[in-house]
Amino acid sequence: MNQVSLFAALGAGLLSFLSPCVLPVIPGWLSFVSGQGAAALKAGEARGTVFFRTLFFTLGFSVLFVALGIAFSGSGMLFAGNAARIVTIVAGAVIALFGINMIFDLVKALNREARARVSTRPAGAAGAFLVGMAFGAGWTPCIGPVLMSILFMASRAGGMAQATLLLAAYSLGLALPFLAAGLFFERLSPLMNWFKKRGREVRIASGMLLVVIGAAMALGRLTAINGFFSRLGFSIRASLAQDPAAVRSWTAASMALLIAVLVAVPLVRRTRILAPWRIALLVVLAAAGILDLTGVVSLADLLAGWFLFQGA
Repeated sequence: MNQVSLFAALGAGLLSFLSPCVLPVIPGWLSFVSGQGAAALKAGEARGTVFFRTLFFTLGFSVLFVALGIAFSGSGMLFAGNAARIVTIVAGAVIALFGINMIFDLVKALNREARARVSTRPAGAAGAFLVGMAFGAGWTPCIGPVLMSILFMASRAGGMAQATLLLAAYSLGLALPFLAAGLFFERLSPLMNWFKKRGREVRIASGMLLVVIGAAMALGRLTAINGFFSRLGFSIRASLAQDPAAVRSWTAASMALLIAVLVAVPLVRRTRILAPWRIALLVVLAAAGILDLTGVVSLADLLAGWFLFQGA
């Protein structure tokens, strides 16, 4: 399976969660599925119940998406030879057009909403599972083009197993933040509010991802992207073998630059420098830099391994 396609699907799922038509209704869905009020969610009460119900809710829409992927995988078997190449070009062009429309909002009809309405609160895990399937079937405006693009990729993936992996990756990208919100809603609320204020930027990022995926598919360059990651990984490994001290210096400088940016941005914008998420990120970067400098771990080697995995 093309690793780039899998990670693109994972990223598409995350962007679907952050989309302007999903993120604002997360508290309502969590409250509806778990049976807990908004005040209880904000107070972090009944955390286990909220997470357990949210888990089955995400399983519900994941099963639906994977089933759709399996259904679409069969369509690719109808074409062979030149016909398959033509279908791939057309599918890539359609995905790119979806992305362009998301960026510029040119065709209003593609943003027509068709949510499934669920009026009865689920009674347990099985009910949460069914509500999750209803959520997935709703295809809100922002999810629709992204999900349809992943389904197009599934139709050209080369078989049922590959299509299943592709839709599972998309479902995972959408499910993980749902689960995190269910487990740590009161702590993640500030971050979710930050993304809510940047709905336009998230929509543009989603559109750009679709344009890149569509163009790469139409031009037959997804494999070339894999090759680029492989060459980059081998290049880093070669540099480590020739001059590990120089690579360690470059890694330390990069970590220091990231830390400097994290500190400088709030100072320039005159915002809080001691925000919890920023402190946590600074601690992680500092710890990673120290571990790399002391030789406990090699961040460059880990990065090279990740690049090589992408190019597998």
